[in-house]
Amino acid sequence: MHPLFASAALALVAAWPISGLGWTLGKTADRLTGDPEPRSRAWNRAIALPPAVLALMTGVSALPEETTAPVYQAALASGAVATAGAAMNEASVRALSGLNGAETLGGVLILGALGGLAVAATRQVLGRAKLKRIVREARPVSQELALAVRAAARRMDTGRPEVKISDAIDQPLLAGLTTPVILLPADLVARLDVARLVPICAHELAHLKRGDNWRLLAEHLLGGLFWMVPPYAALRARAAATREELADALALEGAAQAVRRTYAETLIDVLRTRAAPALHPAFTGKGRRPTLMRLKAITDPRTPAGPARRAALTLAGLLAVTAAAVGSIALAQQGDGRNGHTRTIVSDSEKGRFLDIESDRVRLTNTEVVDGKPKLEVGQTAVYLGDVRVRGRLMQPEMQVLLNGKPAPADFDPTVLPSRSIQSLEVTNLPGKAPRMVLNFIM
Repeated sequence: MHPLFASAALALVAAWPISGLGWTLGKTADRLTGDPEPRSRAWNRAIALPPAVLALMTGVSALPEETTAPVYQAALASGAVATAGAAMNEASVRALSGLNGAETLGGVLILGALGGLAVAATRQVLGRAKLKRIVREARPVSQELALAVRAAARRMDTGRPEVKISDAIDQPLLAGLTTPVILLPADLVARLDVARLVPICAHELAHLKRGDNWRLLAEHLLGGLFWMVPPYAALRARAAATREELADALALEGAAQAVRRTYAETLIDVLRTRAAPALHPAFTGKGRRPTLMRLKAITDPRTPAGPARRAALTLAGLLAVTAAAVGSIALAQQGDGRNGHTRTIVSDSEKGRFLDIESDRVRLTNTEVVDGKPKLEVGQTAVYLGDVRVRGRLMQPEMQVLLNGKPAPADFDPTVLPSRSIQSLEVTNLPGKAPRMVLNFIM
């Protein structure tokens, strides 16, 4: 498989643990503070991790080989990165070597992801065409409500979208990207007075101020791309919930307790009377489980997070991004074999040294490797077959080098051998002290 496609397939598999990493980041933010602003930022970062890994891995794989080698060496210069990279590579080799149809599976993953993206894009086009028709058919609100919404927009320092009434929707929403319009259900306008409608419109203004209409579009497309990764859907749902809390907080900033209580009652009223979810909700959110959390945040606003908690969340975010980047580089190494090669990096975390092994294919076997000086314990052996190439530095005494099953001569240097000189390479991991690894070159 072409290295670009191999990296893309590996990134789709890696989206599962990366989504778990994002979930950990978001839940950490939830535990550290009730302030919706830093929590929303943490969940947005969590959503960005899987697509960022996909972009990084495919981007690195698309670079020419003379460019990627320095990238890998620079990354592996850090002991922590080298250790994590080697662990990720070992895990990926073990996983992929057990699949006879790895290329077929990779192709299925890529086609499935692209198909999901195409479906999501089609749904967006059709949905937004429907929204445009609804906006055209909607009628303007009263002059009193329009002026009150403009005043709220000035207070919130955001744009002043037109507010319209529609019979085709069952909940308030912000429609449109370049020319946003706030749409209110006709029955809601008929039941509520201006004082109760203004905070609802302010909620939509908060979404507009934060660019949530564009963010929602991107999230739906990414949801289509990662539809085979259920943890990513859970991330999106949790991020949407926190986003609604933040919009409530911005809409009710400085509001009296009576206004907050009325707003909460309005929200409950909308949730009771709304029909099945249609289009893309904003005021009520979609598929939200923590409605009670939102109501509590409305009636009892959280204290803004202090500098210490914000610093802790920033550090947690940096750690998550670093871990995702390290995993991306490690997996990109695995999928970066040229002309169908596999690639593995064996690293020394303490001294920053590494050994780069490339081959046509790799398989695993349990075997007892006997050298006589001394007898080696049974361990997991990776056998690299085909056009085997070795670059970097042999690590002594961590590595024991054999040539055709016997101790290699002192001047043996496999990194300078001509192409096709190595028939196969058996790499055995050993427990305990040095040597921790045995490299048996079959010539």
